[in-house]
Amino acid sequence: MTSASDSHLLMAGTTISHIAPADTLDIRQIVLWPSMRREELMLKEDADGMHFGASSDGALVAVISLFETPNGIRFRKFATLPEWQGKGVGTQLLTHAIEWSRKKGERRIWCDARVSALPFYARHGFAAEGGVFEKSGVAYTVMSREL
Repeated sequence: MTSASDSHLLMAGTTISHIAPADTLDIRQIVLWPSMRREELMLKEDADGMHFGASSDGALVAVISLFETPNGIRFRKFATLPEWQGKGVGTQLLTHAIEWSRKKGERRIWCDARVSALPFYARHGFAAEGGVFEKSGVAYTVMSREL
């Protein structure tokens, strides 16, 4: 799952690593869509994306998936296990995604953000674009940040 070149130390026992798309599914289900079957959470573009996971002592605790688009890097299915929320792991994972995007020469990173997460993204320099829309009964807005 990890190699020395693909991971870096966050805090004692915690690393961020490149992971396989299938490794994201359990956390996607637990955090984002508990009523969906695990298989339903695989995106058709997952094979073309870059996926990172934050692990603590070898156990995956947060995931993020990044995709190249004409409008910059889009991240999707960003999720942190409930017991790890508020401990800085999500911030570290998002920071890693931003830095990875910058190193690729991208100028913008964006997502469809759940309205409930807007304060988190605003703290990290993201701004809302446009209005609120709904997907599967959940309210979202596009959030982006220049790199």
